[in-house]
Amino acid sequence: MPLATDRRRTLAAVVALVAGIALLVWGLTARADSPESAGGRAPAASPSASTTTPTPTPTPTPSTTPSTPTPTSSPSPSRTRPSPATPPTFGPSTVRPKGEPKRVVVVSTSGRVLVDATLVPDRLDADGVLAPPFGVAGWYAETGWAKPGWPGASILAGHINRRSPSVRLDTFGHLTKVRPGDRITVVYSSGQSVTFAATRSQALSKKAVPRDDSIWDADNPQPVLRLITCDPTTPVKGGHYEGNWVVWASLA
Repeated sequence: MPLATDRRRTLAAVVALVAGIALLVWGLTARADSPESAGGRAPAASPSASTTTPTPTPTPTPSTTPSTPTPTSSPSPSRTRPSPATPPTFGPSTVRPKGEPKRVVVVSTSGRVLVDATLVPDRLDADGVLAPPFGVAGWYAETGWAKPGWPGASILAGHINRRSPSVRLDTFGHLTKVRPGDRITVVYSSGQSVTFAATRSQALSKKAVPRDDSIWDADNPQPVLRLITCDPTTPVKGGHYEGNWVVWASLA
């Protein structure tokens, strides 16, 4: 489907965003960052590992492949199990919720909390990198991209791990465990929330992600959600994991 002019401008920014996605691991050995260190350029969304052997990490851009920043090497985090805590409850799911996205919670069909993270707006920095701080997840807030629950694809990016001072899992550390049917709820500052169901969860190569229109589906008339992080099962090359992990979700 042809993109409108404003969409083309928006998608042009995605070319730069790709670089950020490859960087998710970048801050791990570059500094001893704590979750509160918003100043550190945490690598953007690069997916995690799954049960299958992941392909190299893709970066988000519709047609062109952006240059990839050179990060430092990244250590492997200690493994922890998803939280068995009682899943939080939310009100009815609301399409076009009011306010700003403030929290994302992912609960498996078995009731395990896989993700429970604060959401912050995130935009490309001066170097064209989408770099959410450690300890939170970022929702892609560039002009032309939907908030979760609004028509179009909404993009959430988070880290797999970080060093603070030891290497440990970060907000999207269990994203690779997400399976179809798992529930993803985004809570807004208004108190409203919108719930999605995961439809697909898999590793993708760096070359595949930028070219996958099912991820960068800005013109979708329905609200859809995409979560992206690093794939920790892939080799570390040039300071970052070679693979990404992506979760696709539609309204529940």
